[in-house]
Amino acid sequence: MIRLSPHMAYNLKKDPKRLAFVLARYSFAAQMTTDCGSILELGCSEGIGASMLHGGTKPYLGMDLDTPAIETAQNNFATDTVRFKNENFLNMDEGKFEAVVSLDVVEHISKGADEDAFFKTIYDNITANGVCVIGTPNITSTPYASPESMRGHVNMFDAKRLKSTSENYFKNVFIFSMNDEVVHTGYHPMAHYLFAVGCNKIT
Repeated sequence: MIRLSPHMAYNLKKDPKRLAFVLARYSFAAQMTTDCGSILELGCSEGIGASMLHGGTKPYLGMDLDTPAIETAQNNFATDTVRFKNENFLNMDEGKFEAVVSLDVVEHISKGADEDAFFKTIYDNITANGVCVIGTPNITSTPYASPESMRGHVNMFDAKRLKSTSENYFKNVFIFSMNDEVVHTGYHPMAHYLFAVGCNKIT
């Protein structure tokens, strides 16, 4: 039995379309990492995307600073191969994973040293041929964001900066756009959400 947290229950009752968007983002990340044998998720929150990412067979580790969220994730989704940790993941070393996924996280991390630590943590915990998927709202969506979102989103990216920053760590970086549940390769400034898919890390 899955028990929803108050936060997730509120979203499901008051704004179910937002939950649909989040699950669509995870669906894309799962497709990009389908051939990867192990998954690290940075900023996993309540673990609602874990099942899609690990596909029932892969070792998975989800990490987040939010203690109640991790407790919910552990109660609902933890198994012998699916683990969750309530830790600050910046600068941590958990070994090498074939995929690292981080959705709706980097916009909450301050520019400068913390942003550098975020990308370096991805780099340090991914295999040489691993796949990284970073998802974040587009800076062009800021005028339409709620006051609550704007307070928390301290480090917004556009497509150009997301690509150039990721290219400091990966030889190949592909940018995708997303509007609602639809992923596309259209005009980036008109996208609400962006993905950077990186592979073949620089050595």
